[in-house]
Order: sequence, then structure tokens, then C-alpha cells
Amino acid sequence: MKKLVGILLLFSTAVFARELTLDEAIDMALTNSREIKTSELSRENSELNLKRAFKTALPKVTYNGTYQRSEYERKIDGMDHRKRGFSQDIGIYQPIFQGGSIIAGIQGAKAYENMANLMYLAEKRDIRLETIEIYSNIVRLEKNLAVLESSKKELEERHKKQEMQLNMRLITKADILKTEYTILEVDSNMIGTKNSIEIEKKKLKVKLQIPEKEILTVKPFEIENDLLSKIDFNRDVEDAKNSSISAKIAKDKVTVAQAEKTVARADLLPKVQAFAKYGTTEKRHYNDTIDDASWVGGVSVDWNVFEFGKGYDSYSISKNKERIEELNNDQTKDDIEIKVTNNYLDLVRLDKLKSSRQKALEAAQENFKMDKERYNAGLISTVDYLISETQLRQAAVDYNSVTIDYLVAFEKYRSALI
Repeated sequence: MKKLVGILLLFSTAVFARELTLDEAIDMALTNSREIKTSELSRENSELNLKRAFKTALPKVTYNGTYQRSEYERKIDGMDHRKRGFSQDIGIYQPIFQGGSIIAGIQGAKAYENMANLMYLAEKRDIRLETIEIYSNIVRLEKNLAVLESSKKELEERHKKQEMQLNMRLITKADILKTEYTILEVDSNMIGTKNSIEIEKKKLKVKLQIPEKEILTVKPFEIENDLLSKIDFNRDVEDAKNSSISAKIAKDKVTVAQAEKTVARADLLPKVQAFAKYGTTEKRHYNDTIDDASWVGGVSVDWNVFEFGKGYDSYSISKNKERIEELNNDQTKDDIEIKVTNNYLDLVRLDKLKSSRQKALEAAQENFKMDKERYNAGLISTVDYLISETQLRQAAVDYNSVTIDYLVAFEKYRSALI
């Protein structure tokens, strides 16, 4: 029975446990995140708007029906009669000339569709980068936790030896208190690191839409040493200024502004459409009969001849908007160049810092190895030993951090080019 219970408990634990690699986390985020689903709906709406814009050029069929009944007007044969009327018709209307507004509407809707598709790609790009940042931060924190655990183990072993030395009066009480203080400090850092890991895992679960009750484990990954060798900075800058998502969206905004200007200009021109209707005309009488239905057809013209310059003001506003978007397009190119350059320089800095931190870690390891032997031989004090151990611990944490920052900086640089 106990074995059966143990098997069931093991099975239930396995059901709610999940181990992920970085690539698996990215794939899940691109499939499950709320931001992606929202962007997909926006893209679908843009496709529907484009279809609606095309249908504006097609004929439309309308039905109109009216029944009217007025107040009492006179008496006939001693009875009150009300004036009443009834009309109904069904008509077909085909736009002939709309001042270019239909074509402009289609062009604008097409630009909006392009923008929605680009924004969808931008959302995927940003979600990928966010997932990498969260996942990498978990890996960094878990590596730091391993460093702290190793440090605590070293200090606890030293503390046991110091207790024996204290009993033999080889060291003072102050020496062992300093070690105990350092152990408590490491414990505090471990608690803070564990809390940070828990928070970051919650973020990752939300991003990937993983149930809260699942136990999530992330697998560490290897980071290449020379990521800069994969970069052609000058070529990347030019490509990003012309072909990146941000650059293309800025161009589409100019197209939308041009379409809006055309629509505003079309409002200044007459609108012409052909129509054909079949039905009854309104007839007011004093009985319940209606006229026979008949066909009516022709061409209608609608033109706002005078509105105190309201239409021209709207057209002037649309021209200014077009110019604004053209200036924004130029500004976007400058912003892209600055962003790519900044990300590249940050990557260069971290590449050098990574090499520096690696040397610092190697030096701290050698120094602690020697100081440990010196302390065991009684050549240095407890304070010197603890300083050396703290330096080693901090050097390992710093190296873990810069290594992860190096990877994230490389991914930020790549994202700025997309």
C-alpha cells in the first residue's frame, strides 16, 4: 500500500513538472502569449477593413419604406379622417465618381493591413526578446544561487574547524563570530536570490501561459565567446534603416497620410452615382389604397458647394499630416541608426568586460586557493581569509551576470535589425 501511495505521489508530481530549454520557451511564448493573440486579431481586422474598402466600389442595394399618418384635418360624412401616406422602394446604387476617395480608401486600407502585419512581426520579435531576457535572468540567478550555496558550504566547513580551534584556544571568539556573520550574510543573499527566481519564473509562466501550479525548471545554455564576429555593423545599420519593421511601418504611415489627403480633397468635389429604384411614391390621401409600383432610374449628384471653407480646412490639415509623417519617417531612420549603434557599442563594452570578469574570476580562484592554505598554516588572519572568500564569491557572481548580459545585448542588437 505504501509503495502504491508513493507511486501515485511521484506520478502526480511528474504531471505538474515541466522542464524547458530556451528554444522551447520561445516557441511557447510565440504561440501562447496574450500579446500574440491580440496582435493576430488586429491583423484579422485589418484584412476585413481592406475587404470593406474594396466593397465600397461595388453597387449596393437598399430598401426604404415609410408610412405616415397626420393629425385630424376634416370631417367627411360626419366622421374624422386622418391624412395618411405610404411609400416603399428597393434601389440599386453604383458609385461613378467619388473624387478618388474610393481608390484612396483602398490604398489606405492596404497600408493599414501592411502595418498590422508588420506590427504582428514586431510583437513576435519583442516577445522573443522578452522571453530570452526572463529565461536568461532565471539562469543567471540559479547560477548565482549555486555560487552562494558553494560559498555557504565552504564557510560552514570552516566554521566547524574553527569551533575545534576555539575549544583548543587556537583562535579567539571574535574570529568565529566573523565567520558566523559571513554565513548569515550569505543566507540572506540566498533568500533574496530564491525570491527573485520565484518572481522571474512567475513572469515566464505568465508569458508562456503555463499553469501556476506547475513546477518549472529551466535548462542552462551555452553562450558563444565571440558573438561580435557574427556582426557586420555598417551593413546592418543601412539594412535596418531601410528594411527593418520600424522603417517599413514609418513608410506605411506616410502612405496612409497620403490616402487621407486624397479623401479630404475628394470631399471638395461632387459625388456622382447611378441609381435604379422600383417601388411606390408617397401619396397622401383619405383612404387606404396605394399607387401602383413603378421603375425610376437616373444619375444623382451630391456636392457641398459652400461650407465657409470647412472642406478646404480639412484638406489643409491632411496635407500637414502628410508632411508630419514624412518628417517622422526621416526621424525614424535616425532613431534606428542611433539604436543600432547604441546596442552595438554596448555589446562591444560587454565583450571586453566579459573577458575582464573572466580574468578576475581566475585571479580570485587562485588567490583564495593560496589564502586558504595560508590560513590553514596560520599565516593570515580570519579576516583576510573571509575577504578572500568574499572576493571569490563576488567574482563568480559578476562573471555570471556579465555573461548573461552579453547574450541579451547580442539579442537586443539583432532585434533592432528586424
